[in-house]
Amino acid sequence: MRIRTGVYWSAGARRDANQDSLSLQHVAAGRGECLFAAVCDGIGSLAVSEEASGYAVRHMTDWFYQEGKELIYQNSPKELILLALQQQIGQIQENLKKFQQNRNLQTGTTFSSILLIKNRYYLVHIGDSRIYQIRVKSIPIVKPKYNIVCLTRDDRNDKGFLLKCLGVSGRDRACFETGTVRKGTVFLLCTDGFFHGGGTERCRDVLGPVLNRKRQRAEKRAGSEEILERKLEMLGEHAIRSGSMDNMAAIAVVVR
Repeated sequence: MRIRTGVYWSAGARRDANQDSLSLQHVAAGRGECLFAAVCDGIGSLAVSEEASGYAVRHMTDWFYQEGKELIYQNSPKELILLALQQQIGQIQENLKKFQQNRNLQTGTTFSSILLIKNRYYLVHIGDSRIYQIRVKSIPIVKPKYNIVCLTRDDRNDKGFLLKCLGVSGRDRACFETGTVRKGTVFLLCTDGFFHGGGTERCRDVLGPVLNRKRQRAEKRAGSEEILERKLEMLGEHAIRSGSMDNMAAIAVVVR
């Protein structure tokens, strides 16, 4: 399994600062390439939300290089890895709770992450950021078609209000899932500002073609990471033209 990645991070059209945070860690291990990626959207209506989102990704990045690395090297079963992820999210929530009490304020952040180990992914999600999976739907002679599936569920009510996040919504629990990774897959992690204006189908149409073998060979010569990041930039610019005024963070992970 070979992995290629791209990152996009923007304050957006009308924001002075970006309250979104992200982490992308891609390493070679004894079991092959391993990856941890996360996006967090600080809740703008609450205080110091950029600190909440930044803390969440820093905590999980530290975990990846400490306990997570050991779990990978020890070839740990999936149940143990899921339990470790649950414990770390619980620790983030507890630390944010103490932070709010000490500062006498309320803060919060969404959290969506994926951990790739060999042929398995581990997903953690709470809030309204998203994780998409894009694969080749069919391979006709002329033009391949691509399928996009959202692996996460928006924690919003019918009126569009956020129901769950890390921090202020301490009683709510995150979603933890695991599944098989197949070659020829694109994972897209992004905050809600990025997929504004019907962005799901556009993400499929822009990112799906990177799975085309002829394009893969061309991108290898031109620099696949640079091309992938340009595609993310195009999607971000489209979201702004469609009316998005929110911060944006996105990570694309191509598994070949």
